[in-house]
Amino acid sequence: MEKHSPLLDRVAAEILPVTLVAGQSVHWPIEERLALYRCPGAAICIIENGQVGEARGFGLREAGGAGVEADTMFAGASISKPVAAVLALQLVDQGIVELDAPINRYLKTWQLPDNEFTKSVPVTLRHLLSHKAGTTVHGFGAFPVDQTPPSLLDILNGRPPSPTPAVIVDKLPGTSVRYSGGGTQIVQLLLEEKTGKRFAELARERVFEPLGMSRTTFEQPLPVEFAKVAAVGHGITGEAVAGRYTFTPQLAAGGIYTSAPDYARFMVECRDAWLGKPNVLLSQRIAQTMMTRQEPGQFGLGWEVFGSGNFARFGHGGSNEGYQCNTTCFLEQGVGAVVLTNAMLGIILYYELLNTIANVYGWKGYLRPPKEIQTVPPERQALYSGRYRIVSGIDAPYTDIWTENGQLHSRTEGLIFPPRPIYLGTDGRFFNQQSPSETAVIYDEQGRANTLVTYATGEVEIMRAVRQEDQLAQ
Repeated sequence: MEKHSPLLDRVAAEILPVTLVAGQSVHWPIEERLALYRCPGAAICIIENGQVGEARGFGLREAGGAGVEADTMFAGASISKPVAAVLALQLVDQGIVELDAPINRYLKTWQLPDNEFTKSVPVTLRHLLSHKAGTTVHGFGAFPVDQTPPSLLDILNGRPPSPTPAVIVDKLPGTSVRYSGGGTQIVQLLLEEKTGKRFAELARERVFEPLGMSRTTFEQPLPVEFAKVAAVGHGITGEAVAGRYTFTPQLAAGGIYTSAPDYARFMVECRDAWLGKPNVLLSQRIAQTMMTRQEPGQFGLGWEVFGSGNFARFGHGGSNEGYQCNTTCFLEQGVGAVVLTNAMLGIILYYELLNTIANVYGWKGYLRPPKEIQTVPPERQALYSGRYRIVSGIDAPYTDIWTENGQLHSRTEGLIFPPRPIYLGTDGRFFNQQSPSETAVIYDEQGRANTLVTYATGEVEIMRAVRQEDQLAQ
């Protein structure tokens, strides 16, 4: 019988909420959380002492199917982007491209269209890797597996069969963060043109094979030999996605399939490069640039970077049809984890799992202090109810706040999170128990909520929404 560590046994038995609340002591077994989120399975790999630690699978690869194993493959979606970033930074390491030179200087078969923004500030590789290029197209989603996929130039030009519009710049580069999968596809073009190799081949030769990542690929649709050991994706109601395995032709932005131990190997190697240890990826100089936040915003180059000093950590999440995942690793402490799930609502479960791992393994600087809740009487709840138009940050139209059974609720149109109760902390910020974000409120002269400013971990603004008059949520 396979022996498991008592620490991972505790993780499986003591799942914590996303946001801890003062005075509450609740936890659940992982089986209950998988059932609640209609998520057949999940896989975890622990990073300990700067090394790949124990990995384990939970639940099923698909409803009614085989169990998830430690090295089961999952679609990783946007955790593709740090791999693309490393490949691009290798070109910088080699002196082939410069981080701060205009990207159009290096592109041959396609050029990022010039306009008043790019003429003032040309887009650079640094801009693209830190999501500060002002490029459009947030993400791509799945593509029908039985249809001819768009080429890379189709995607960039926004022409059929691409499901998304052309990638352009519509705001001044370098001034603010706007997450852009479209910008990452420009990086893919740069890589393919400069190396003369397909992106999937390049990643295999320069990252996956050297690191022994035998269960990781960018080949799309997912090859049969990998599908045999991969988890099937599932929707919000628990049904398998069309084609069973999500098909993402936009490889650099979201096409990776990987296992938890494989991706942990990649993260450990990136950390080793940052430390200046022998590695196959990057020089220490470039790796340290990669792990430095490109202010303003939470991104380094490819990775998100949170905290500072002994509490600095890097990571990235991934969200695609049927799969949700997240990763984190502390630079100084050398601890972290990779969590992969095969359902849409795994986006809540992975936050819970990371909280639980942090608690069980004693990570310093990850868990936030429990929140104190203040009572909001009905007459005050009315000051928050309404529709708020999103003016910056996430790619969604509006957020609604309303009262239901005496409790404030909210929902953001276009996001997969279901309607959720929200609570006002004694610090004056709203929070929920589906994500770690917090929302500050700016009031008008009458004391009514006028602007919502949502922050991710590390006090990084990720959304701003302004009350939309006369359109209150029902």
